[in-house]
This record gives sequence, C-alpha cells and structure tokens, in this order.
Amino acid sequence: MAAPIAELAPAPPMLECRGLSKVYCRAFEQGRRYAFMDILRPGRRPIERLRREEFLAIDRFSVTVRKGENVLVLGLPGAGKTTIAKLLTGMLLADAGDVQFRGRLGLVSGGKLGMVPFLTVWEFIQLATGIHGAEPTVHDACCERALELTGLSDRRDLKIVDLDKGDTRYLSIASALVVPHDVRIFDGVPRPGSDRVSRQVAALATEHLERGSNLILASSTANLPTRIAHAAILHEGETLFEGGLESVVPVFDHFVYRMQRIEQLVREAAETGQDVDSSRMLSPPEIIARARRSLERSRIGPVVEERIAEAWRSTRPIVVGPYLSDVGFELLYWRPFVAWMSQRFGKRTAPVIAVSRGRVGDWYAGIATHYVDVCDLVDFDSFLTRNRQRVRATGSWKQKVVADFDRELLDLVSARFGGTESEVLHPSLIFRVCNRIWNATMPHGWLEEHGAYERFEPAPPPDGAGLPEGPYIAASFWFSSCFGDTRPHRHLINLALSELSQRLPVVVVDTGGFPGVPESLEATGNIRVLPGPEQSEDQLGLHSRVIARARAYVGTFGNISQLAPFYRVPSLLLFDEDGGLSAHHRRTSQSIAEVMDDSAIDVVPAPELNPARLSAWIDQALS
Repeated sequence: MAAPIAELAPAPPMLECRGLSKVYCRAFEQGRRYAFMDILRPGRRPIERLRREEFLAIDRFSVTVRKGENVLVLGLPGAGKTTIAKLLTGMLLADAGDVQFRGRLGLVSGGKLGMVPFLTVWEFIQLATGIHGAEPTVHDACCERALELTGLSDRRDLKIVDLDKGDTRYLSIASALVVPHDVRIFDGVPRPGSDRVSRQVAALATEHLERGSNLILASSTANLPTRIAHAAILHEGETLFEGGLESVVPVFDHFVYRMQRIEQLVREAAETGQDVDSSRMLSPPEIIARARRSLERSRIGPVVEERIAEAWRSTRPIVVGPYLSDVGFELLYWRPFVAWMSQRFGKRTAPVIAVSRGRVGDWYAGIATHYVDVCDLVDFDSFLTRNRQRVRATGSWKQKVVADFDRELLDLVSARFGGTESEVLHPSLIFRVCNRIWNATMPHGWLEEHGAYERFEPAPPPDGAGLPEGPYIAASFWFSSCFGDTRPHRHLINLALSELSQRLPVVVVDTGGFPGVPESLEATGNIRVLPGPEQSEDQLGLHSRVIARARAYVGTFGNISQLAPFYRVPSLLLFDEDGGLSAHHRRTSQSIAEVMDDSAIDVVPAPELNPARLSAWIDQALS
C-alpha cells in the first residue's frame, strides 16, 4: 500500500533564507555610518551598484535547515560566517534576501558578552540568559543550569571582578546553551579542553548538535556532529561549493591547506623581495575545482578497506607489519589501525601475527594472537644497520613502500611459522592514507573512523631499570621541529625537572637528544636517566613499562610521549610551533583524549607554561 503523501514530504524548514546579501564599506567613517543605519533601519543598500570602498561581505547566501537536520557551513576566518549569524538573528539588517524561521531561534557563539565587573555571578547569568531568550517561566531554571554547568553554584553571590579570569570563561556560552530553542545557529563548535567545565560545556553542545535542527558555522572540520544533512564552503561571503559531508570536508581541508600555502609563499616573497610565482597563486574557485577533481580520483580509502577485508576472509595467517618506523606514528596511527581491524572483522581461526621492534609485545596484547620481535629474526646490530639502509634506499624513515628489508623479515616470519604462505597487511597501507590526509585530499575523520583508541593492558614491572621503590614521575625531553633548541626551551626543561623532582623521584626516558640534567639538579640524586632505544634491543619496551607505571608524565610532544594516555597516565606535552606534521598529530591526540575521557592529556604551547601553571598541573596530576 502506498504511503500517504504527508509521510513522504520532507520535514518543514525550521530556518530558511534566500539570496541573503550584506554590503560593507572599507572606509572607516562611511562604515560607521552604515553601522548606525543598521540600528535605525531606514532601508536597504543596493547590491547591484556598489559605491567606491563598498563590497559584498555576504553575496546571495541561501540555506535551509529542516527539523532534526544539521547543516554545515565551513569557511576560513573572515569568510563571513559571523556576519551570516548576525543577519539570521536580526543583529544586522540584510541588504537583500529574506529570512524565515519557525519557533525559537538561538545563537551559540564563542564570543563573550560584555561583563559588568560589579554584577554578581547570578545577576550576570540572569542578564545573559535573558539576552539569549529565556522565557519567564524557565528563566530561573536556566540560570541554575548555567551555574551548575560552570561550577559556580556556590559562588553565585560573588561579583564578577572577584573571580579568576578562567572561572568566567564559559559563562556566556553556557548561558546560550541552557536556554530552550527550536533551532540553533552555532557560530563555531565548542571543543572539550582538559578541564571539567569545558568538557561539560562541549558535552551539552554535542547533545544539541546530535538532536539536530542546527546551522553550524565552523572554520575547522574537527569536532563535528555525526549527522549532517548538507554542507557548503563559504569564502569572502560567496558559496563556492555545496554537497554531502563526505565530499565537502576533504575539499575544504584541501582548500585550507592550499590557502595557507599561498599565504606562506606571499610572506616568503615579501621577506626575500622576490616576485611570487604566478602559476602557484590559484584563485579560491580554482583551488576548489582542483580539490574536487582530486577527490574524484582518490580511491585509496576503499582500496585499503577492501585489502583488509580480503585478508580477513582468507584462511591463511595474517602478518601485520613489520613496523620499523617512528614510535609516535605507531602509537597514534598504526596500532589503533590494527586494533580497528580486529574490532571490525572479529576473531579468526588462523593466527594474526604482529611484527614490530623494541620488545613492545605488550602494545599488541589482545589484538594479535602472536607477537614477533624483529630481534627474534635478526640480531640487534643487523637490525640497526639494515633499517638505516632501508631509509636511505626508500628516501624516507616512514614505511611508504615495502622495502627489501621488510620482505626479508616477512620471509623469516613465514619460516618461523612453518613456511606457511601468509596475508600481509603492511604499514604502507596506513602511511598511504595519511599522506592523502596530510595533503588534505582525504578527510582527517577517516583516521578516527578507522582507529580503535583502546587502553593498553597493564604492563609488567620494568625489570632491571633500577627504578625508585615508590611512586615516581616519568619525563622525556628532546628538541624537534615543533620544539626547537632555544634558550627559553632549555630553561623550561630545567624548570620542569626542578618542579617535578621536588615532588617525587623523576625517571627521564631518553629517546635520543635529551639535553641533560643540570648539575644543580643532578646533585640531588632525585633524577635518573634511562638511555635511548638504540642502546639495546629491549630498551623501547623498557621505556614503555617505565611510563606505564609512572604517576604522571611530562615531556616534548611526539614520539614516545604519545604512550602515556594509553596507560591512563596523566600527561603534559609541550610544543611551540606547528612544525612538520605536528598539527595533524595534535588533532589525533585530541581524538584520543575525547575517547579515553579519564586519561588527562594536556598539550600546551611552551610559552604558556609558567611556574604557577606547571605547579598546579603537577598537584592535580598527583592528587
């Protein structure tokens, strides 16, 4: 029987605008007059005949948000997202187009409402929730919910001026989130931080987003809700591309990457006094067009998934590895990818054999039936020599291809298991995907969808390390592209070691490049340094067990510092600049923190870590 027409009809629009446009003026005095005109609302300015210094901040923008749907608009800072939010909520007068909405419309923005310092917390929240449209019947309940959300219930009678700045940080956004609305405009998506209040605020925002009926204006593809009906890319007020989330997100990531590269080229040209190569100065529409063509050619994700499915269907043993590359990549990408395979395709009758180096079999417990260490196959010195030869031959430390040394190790693994032919899932699978993601031709979300961020099983005691008998703190510092060898950074390392060693004994895990313990601290005898992983075949495994049993961990972001959260060890990781791929790695670390919400991961810019903040973090981690 045919369904009634009413059941087939789409949900009614909760928010709809058509041809929305806004004229701005670059001249200060004229722009100020335009602002007053918006307040007085005498009429609209013509958009077809722009005067000198006028430009279209928003150019014929249209969107429809239906009940239960989320619509996403992505744009770089300055694209016009906040202007759209103001036009839709009536804070600005549109010069063309119209806006219609049903029910109560709310705006959730990261911006702060002006805080009158001599209002009490309760008075400010009453004001803020009122501005956001709380009706009299629910006003007090909204205020109480905002106080509960921000942890200020017992300080409601204090004046704003008497609170620490951090305590007022989430008052405005909490006031917006607690007020009931039928449709919301999110000007930015709240992201959970390391503190309890930010996680609670982000959780409430996520609850609203998952419920639907939201227009999301964002400058990043991180932290988006799972259900998005439609997405668009906005640049300088113009909609450049629209489509489904699966196509818009990778196109936008590529767009951001290319726009940042163009900015970098312009800066470098200005510094050197040279002209910019015009062939590299693509217009935004050209960048979008190229990204779309690249996306259409990009089939690496499905190819990788099909290869894994094919291997799992086989009755042969599966070898995952051999993994010979950097530790940080193994922890952030490869090991979670292997765990995802196990979760996605289930247990097998034939064995799953993980092959790595450093005696890190603990990492693969529960996701592989067997662990084979490279040094079970070749001696340690041969491994070091052959691995360096592999790097020289392939031109990369990363295992982007199956090298000769990899093949020899795979043959030795096969011989170890009776010469049986095996299915091989080589690390090049995930490296190929990551290359596409780092080049912004695949969405970063692929990694989150294909990574199982699980806590590691408890590690056995680190025998023979000469560790303190009682509790201790683990640390590891080195210099890198995101934490350069500078005097302030050396001072920060010494400060951290000093603060840490005053609380508990400190065990420094030297991954290579540790600048050393200052003589003044060395004399205390409270700091022990474990040598780097190239000293012996089991040193990496020893480092792992040391970190696993520490009360806290402090170190440079990257490398083995990614291990602590997997063992629920509170970790404070330092960086300064986004050198190389650190921005991608920090995003993945954030994903891990969100999944394992009882594992505190604080990634802090080095200039922001002063003695007071460091001391407070140590107190919290050891409490």
